[in-house]
Amino acid sequence: MLKILKKTLCAAAAAALLAGCSDNLLPDDGGGNFVGMWDGAAWTGQAYAVLQNDSLTVVGHRPDPQHYYDEYIQARVAFTGPGTYTIAESAGQLAKITGGDAGAFPPASGTLVIRAYDASAHTVSGDITLHAGSMQPAWNASGSFNAYVYTNFSQVPPRN
Repeated sequence: MLKILKKTLCAAAAAALLAGCSDNLLPDDGGGNFVGMWDGAAWTGQAYAVLQNDSLTVVGHRPDPQHYYDEYIQARVAFTGPGTYTIAESAGQLAKITGGDAGAFPPASGTLVIRAYDASAHTVSGDITLHAGSMQPAWNASGSFNAYVYTNFSQVPPRN
């Protein structure tokens, strides 16, 4: 537990440093950012969220620039606004896609904290911690995100 807390604090510190660099954490291309840790290593990726009906899905995506694989952090909750949400294994996932057609997609449980949601600006920010215990050794990811909110997945702009 202390190890997870330490990782979460490191991710929060990294997010705070990013916040100090710019008034607007979201780039103009419709993308967001995710800064955190995956199994003790720094993890930086793109972020977006989709709000359909009462369900908010937050996604962190990191394409590897040197190899052909992608990593995803994903959590879905029944959204009622800023607050702390428990992520059941059926609603969270840590995924690694290799070669475009293979990979591991284990379910993950954890916590999603929505710090801010602005419906008029279509933005959300918060923190996430996920644990995929079915992997040996277990996969763990945590971090902070700032993301644009879309009304369906088809609206999310493609990114590299």
